[in-house]
Amino acid sequence: MAETSLKKQIMSGMVWKFAERFIAQGVSFVVSLVLARILMPSDYGIIAIINVFITIADVLLTSGLNTALIQKQDVDELDFSTIFYCNFILGMGLYAILFVAAPFLATAYKMPLLKQAIRVFAIRLPISSFQSIQTAYISRKMDFKRFFFSTIIGTLVSAVVGIVMALKGAGVWALIAQYLTNTIIDTLFLFVTVRWHPRLMFSWKRAKPLIAYGSKVMMTDLIGTIFNNLGDFIVGLRYTTADLAYYTKGKQLPMLLKTNISTALISVLFPGMSQVNDENEKVKLLSRQSVRMLSYIIFPLMAGMMVVARLLTIVLYTSKWIAMVPFVWVVCLEAVISVPGTVALQCVKAVGRSDMMLYSEFVKKPIFLISIFVALHFGIMAVALTLPVNALIELVINSYMTGKTIRYHIGEILADAFPAFALSALMGAAVYGISLLSWHNLVLELFVQVIAGGICYIVLSWISHNPEFGMILRVIKSRKASQ
Repeated sequence: MAETSLKKQIMSGMVWKFAERFIAQGVSFVVSLVLARILMPSDYGIIAIINVFITIADVLLTSGLNTALIQKQDVDELDFSTIFYCNFILGMGLYAILFVAAPFLATAYKMPLLKQAIRVFAIRLPISSFQSIQTAYISRKMDFKRFFFSTIIGTLVSAVVGIVMALKGAGVWALIAQYLTNTIIDTLFLFVTVRWHPRLMFSWKRAKPLIAYGSKVMMTDLIGTIFNNLGDFIVGLRYTTADLAYYTKGKQLPMLLKTNISTALISVLFPGMSQVNDENEKVKLLSRQSVRMLSYIIFPLMAGMMVVARLLTIVLYTSKWIAMVPFVWVVCLEAVISVPGTVALQCVKAVGRSDMMLYSEFVKKPIFLISIFVALHFGIMAVALTLPVNALIELVINSYMTGKTIRYHIGEILADAFPAFALSALMGAAVYGISLLSWHNLVLELFVQVIAGGICYIVLSWISHNPEFGMILRVIKSRKASQ
């Protein structure tokens, strides 16, 4: 009964998380189009510079200590309050560092406005430090419905604030206000609706093991964040700005889908695994189900995007961006390979082996660096191909760790991902067949291909009695019955 209840919690959480990500991203996309027509490119340039430092600081605040709270089996009020104060001190410390560094950064970039912009924008760090503990609390409870409402309300209110300020000529401050408003609204909503609030209690004895675990997760994510931006940095140095534009734009479309779906599932998966982290067989069962489900959702999207990449590029970006298409193909391939590896890494995190995760980074990242520097001698496409190659290496290393911890070996992982791969390949072939017909309207052709691909995938899933398809149908039916 307990396993059934956990499965229901996970599926319900996935529904709410997917809804949250896609609605929020949809609203944000529309708002970005509006603001891009009002604001100057230089405004976005300032924000891009600030985001480099804020993103790194956010990793330190949101990936370590709150993860330790979710992972710990017998967490209580003292643990939450202790980590709250630790995280808040960290948030204030990071803000102080950026506050002091702001004038030097403004001088280095020759942008006087950067000084005040950083100091104001960075206010979100101490706010986020509070929010991250609230997030950890409701993640443990798997109450992802609250995330949905807090995110949507924050996104909508901040959108209005950003657009109004932009129309009044606020420039870069419109973007800063939008970001800050989103964080503040999100945090206030969780503060009002979540039962837990910090109490005046602290235990260094409780803090030490949580910090020991969380710091390793934090360092792992920090290294990953830095290296994720390294390719763009090197391409920008070695090749033309046009090459960099094609490279980054090519990554944008598939990564938007892959990242949001993965984030949604993993934010539900990790708490679910952590609830049974002392039972390796149950962790393995949840991991296998997660590989199958994530593969079932992401693989067809990537297969479809590979087929319609050229047409999609012309419709969205015009034909002058056609050179980005090969990069779209490469990143779609990388997304497919990385799916099982991503789940495998969450397994290792859930069973408390943050040390193993950190040590693995000292193997994976040097390989990544070497591959990029070798690829530089063979052109920009070779650099792009390092993405799927390194995704494959990460899959091998991550599956080695799951084999050691929960006996979930690479052969089983690939076997779990294969049904979705086969269905996606068949669907992709069908969509490609449609593209061979004579079309006079590009938008109509794209529409028909997308719809036909979706119908084809559903029919193939039904014919093959795919268990993930059946699970999604049961969730939909149960939700309709409960309404």
